[in-house]
Amino acid sequence: MQWVFLSLISAFLLGFYDIFKKRTVVGNAIIPVLFYSTLISGLLFLPLIIISHLQPEWFVGDFWKQLYVEPLTVRQHLLVFGKTALILVSWMFSYSAMKNLPITVVGPVNQLRPAISLLLLFAIFQENLTWTQWVGVVLALVSFYLMNRSGKLEGIHFKSNKWVYMLLASAILVALSGVYDKFLLSGESISPSTIQAWYTIYDFLMMAVMFFVIWRPKRSQQPFEWRGGIVFMAIFVSIADVIYLLGLKQEAAVIVLIPLILYGVRLLVSFAYGAIFFKEKNIRSKIIPLLMVIAALVFMCI
Repeated sequence: MQWVFLSLISAFLLGFYDIFKKRTVVGNAIIPVLFYSTLISGLLFLPLIIISHLQPEWFVGDFWKQLYVEPLTVRQHLLVFGKTALILVSWMFSYSAMKNLPITVVGPVNQLRPAISLLLLFAIFQENLTWTQWVGVVLALVSFYLMNRSGKLEGIHFKSNKWVYMLLASAILVALSGVYDKFLLSGESISPSTIQAWYTIYDFLMMAVMFFVIWRPKRSQQPFEWRGGIVFMAIFVSIADVIYLLGLKQEAAVIVLIPLILYGVRLLVSFAYGAIFFKEKNIRSKIIPLLMVIAALVFMCI
């Protein structure tokens, strides 16, 4: 059951990643936060790319083979670049929403991603969904409706709130990225570690363009404050991704249960922190949608 242990660690790390993201972006310019975060992530993976190129014979044994970064064709680099652009746009939406919405609202709404992924697989790949997966999709949509009612108590009206629309846009783009990943892994046969390593590099390069072209000329209008949480964001998400990939590669791993562990534990960690330390409001009214999201995840993973 090593894959369960690895998935739990990854989920906890992602939960704290969400917490540091919230603490970092509130009252802060988003582009430089992302720039420095992606810089740190890129520096973590760059040695892996260099060593894989110069000393590929070092990657022997089951563990190290999983970390080997394979050489890619120009076409494959462009495909990974496309995935990176998709995620980057999603991040811009997500960070903007996180900056302006309570984390106890952001977390449950973000967990619509598995439902959207299933609907995309049904629409694009014409995959047949089981009745339990349909139940999960319906529960996810109902939980969104209930969270809308809870949000109104804090003056957040989902129909007219642009930050909620940004959060939904981010969820859709992340779901699309999941479908894209399926294509890269199965259609192009690119290893997970190779995708992740080059993704971090391209992510930093794109953010560098936005940092110097968009933010710096207007930095007086969008003040940035360095916060230590930026380092923790990069470290937590990078380690979480590596641990997730290691768990995914375990022969005994039940792949359909990994999203349940990742999304469920991540949601509980960020929600509990928001309730206890951020002192966010109307927690009781958000518990039922929270439990419904967990139930939706269970049904979607059966």
